[in-house]
Amino acid sequence: MAELILFEAPDLLPAAWRDWTARGPVRVFNPGLLADGLDWVFAYRAVGPDGARRIGICRLDRGLRVVPGSQAALSDEIANGADALPGPVAARNWFADPRLYRMGSRIFVHWNTGWHEPQNHQFLQELGPSDLRPIGAPRELDLATERNSLEKNWTLFGEGPVYAVYRPNPHRILSVPLDGEGKIRCVEIASTPWDVAGYESSFGELRGGAPPQLVSGQYYSICHSVCGTPGDYRYVAAAYRFSARAPFRPSGAPAGALGLPHPFAGRRIHGKLNPAVGAVTYPCGAVFREGHWHVSYGINDEHCAIAVMPHASIEAAIRP
Repeated sequence: MAELILFEAPDLLPAAWRDWTARGPVRVFNPGLLADGLDWVFAYRAVGPDGARRIGICRLDRGLRVVPGSQAALSDEIANGADALPGPVAARNWFADPRLYRMGSRIFVHWNTGWHEPQNHQFLQELGPSDLRPIGAPRELDLATERNSLEKNWTLFGEGPVYAVYRPNPHRILSVPLDGEGKIRCVEIASTPWDVAGYESSFGELRGGAPPQLVSGQYYSICHSVCGTPGDYRYVAAAYRFSARAPFRPSGAPAGALGLPHPFAGRRIHGKLNPAVGAVTYPCGAVFREGHWHVSYGINDEHCAIAVMPHASIEAAIRP
């Protein structure tokens, strides 16, 4: 059984956004999670009455409660301080689905600019480890070889050098060099086909999710897929694992959907943010600590949640 922690949207709003609740619907969802000593860092997507997509950030105490006064309007700080966010206006007012990543003592947040034709953008921003404020300018993640025009689900892993899972199937791995400035020129270093047809025939193509975590010599990836029909597309969570050594071949496939608690089914407080979707379970963060997984995820494009579950629950969702 998983323990469920749900967060109320007003509790996650920084002071600059608190007037939203009096002006219209407020949705806070798709949170990333990072362990920080015995406490936690929590970053989340926020959509206020004006419809702009933003990222907020806060600290959680060891009991996974919001630390009062720690909430900050992270995307406002990034947009106001950056001269080089490329592309259309969306690059400055559409911050989606933050993932948090740590390399040694350095903390990064990674986001995308949504579904904007003909191409969207992905950025990586370093944060101060104590104050969680932006350090330097955001850097765009770039891939010169074959890629999708719309990118949303890369997941960073490794303690140096840094890698990314570009796509779960085939298992495409990128190197992510963080030296220098400006664009980060990623290079594909491996692509491994593998058999996930049994899962994908029922639940749809595997897509990214939380940054993979190293446990007992293997990486575990909490990801997602989409199934259903227009107007009722359902986002479900899944888990797989892969080798900790290049070329990072998969060693365990999803046995079925990962049962993260979802108490709302298709019910919503507000109207659908995306008319095409039904029930949504969208993982963006995962931390393994003291035998338990802490998985942060969004529900129905309007709730932030964390599920705490034993490692056995993740293993049960994976087949060799």
